[in-house]
Parts: sequence; C-alpha cells; structure tokens
Amino acid sequence: MAELASLYTMLANEGRLKPLRYLKDTPPSKGEVLISEQASWLALDMLSKNPRPDGGNNAWPVAFKTGTSWGFRDAWTAGTVGPYVLVVWLGNFDGQGNPALIGLEAAAPLFFRIADALALAKPADRPMPKRPPSGLAQVNICTASGELPNTWCPQQSSTWFIPGKSPIRVSSLHQPVHVDTRTGLAVCPPYDPVHTKTEIFEFWSSDMARLFKEAGVPRRKPPHIDCSGMASLGDAPKISSPLSGLAYTLRLSRPDETIALQAAASSEQLYWFDNQIYLGNAKSGGIAWRPQAGGWHQLSVVDDQGRSDSRQVKVELLP
Repeated sequence: MAELASLYTMLANEGRLKPLRYLKDTPPSKGEVLISEQASWLALDMLSKNPRPDGGNNAWPVAFKTGTSWGFRDAWTAGTVGPYVLVVWLGNFDGQGNPALIGLEAAAPLFFRIADALALAKPADRPMPKRPPSGLAQVNICTASGELPNTWCPQQSSTWFIPGKSPIRVSSLHQPVHVDTRTGLAVCPPYDPVHTKTEIFEFWSSDMARLFKEAGVPRRKPPHIDCSGMASLGDAPKISSPLSGLAYTLRLSRPDETIALQAAASSEQLYWFDNQIYLGNAKSGGIAWRPQAGGWHQLSVVDDQGRSDSRQVKVELLP
C-alpha cells in the first residue's frame, strides 16, 4: 500500500519519487526523477477519464485505477484526489480470498466516499486546474486503434502525445474488402460491378480478437481473403523535397531557417516522420522542418492508405 501511495505521489509530483514521510518533523527528501513531467501528466490525464462506479460527479479532480488480485484476495483503488493521494485496500489479513473482493465493486465506492468527504472537510485545499506542461502536442487519431487515421477510419478523436517519445504510426486496423452481394464472400479483381460492394472491416490481431471474445465484446470477423482485396487509389507518395544527395546547412543563430518537406501524392493526408519520430501531417502542400540535431536523418512520408516513400538527408548545423 505504501508503494502504491509513493508511485501515485510521484505522478502528482511531476515524476519525482520521494520516500513517504510519516512525521511532520521528518526532513523532506529531494527524491529522484523517474519519469518526465509530460509522462506524469499524461498518465493522470488518462486515469482521470475513468468514470465513477456510482455515476456521480467529482467535486475535485480525481484520477484513479481499480485492481483485483488473483484469487480475489485483495480489492484495490488508488489515485489522486485534488492535492491528495488516496489508496484503499480491502482484504483478509490471512490472505484468504473472497469473491466479493473486487476492486471496482468493493474498494472504489469507499474510495469515492473518502474523496467526497475530503472536498467537504477541506474546501480551502481545492486545487487550481492544471494546464498541460510544455513539450506535449495534440494529434488526431483513429479512435479504435489509437494510431494516426488511415482513409478508412470511421471515427477520429484528439489525444495528447510526447513528440519524439510517444510511438505513433498510421493505422492499418480498418481496411476495405470487396464482397460478393450474393454470397457474402470476399472477391478478387476483376470485380463484377453489379454484384460487388465494398465494406470496411476491422482487422484485429489474433491476441486482441481473443481478448474481445473472452470479454464478451462482439467483433465482426472479416471474410477470408486470398488476395489483397484492396484497390489502391491513385499514386503512392513521392518525396520531392528535400532533394537526395545534398547536404542542407542551417544556422543555430537563425531559428527561422527550415527545410521544406514536400511530396507528390494522390492522397490529401500525408504523415511525415524523422527516424520514426512523428513530425506532423499536411493535407496539401508540405510542412516546414527544423531538425534538432545535425547528421543523417531518415525522412519518411506515409499516406492515409499506408503507402510510403523515404530518403536519407544530411543536415549540418552551424553557429
């Protein structure tokens, strides 16, 4: 329980882990930074999206997680409540299991009773809203996969990520399949326009499909395909700038100097990467790139159908 309290306190303290103090006159420790301020904020932001089990509203910002140990021996709920860290444990001291020891059903209600009581008992401690720290950016993602949306993604949402740190790629979850309207089976080209329609299916990995099944969440299974079943629309992207075989020189004293990233493509949505680090997207035209370091850079552009082009570019940074 003390370890959990220490870890959630670390998140609240912008990634700095300190030992718990049990006496007021114990001198505070400087602690050690284990994760970045941005990663701490992201973790709490995600946990704050969890709905209360009773459907109520929080007087203070709450970020929490429930847990149930193997064999129903422990029921947990831990998180932050305004300026406080709160951890609730329910169980038997001899380790005996009990089917009622479920984190969401047993520990979470007590957690929120205490959280509500804190807000009433200490109104002067009401926290000010926290702004996202610098070094974070927002990006549109495909809601189902959490990755950059391809052209077939039906629903998008916005999320935070850490540029250069958070892994991100173009989603391949949603793919079109040409289906025979008479049999419901996938067909390969040439297609019969009278009896063929295009449907979008979710292609989950086998482990994810198994988890959905075990959780009782139905997922429409794609038909078996022995050919690509996809029609590429137009031409794949081709990088036109920067040029190959040239070294680009930028001056550190001129932060306004950039390199234009441009590509010819049939798709309007293009995603740019530098050594697999997401740089941004452009629906038309290009983007301005200011590399943070000199040397060789592997630039890649990916369209919303997953087609890509890449090239190596040398950048020299001068005073």
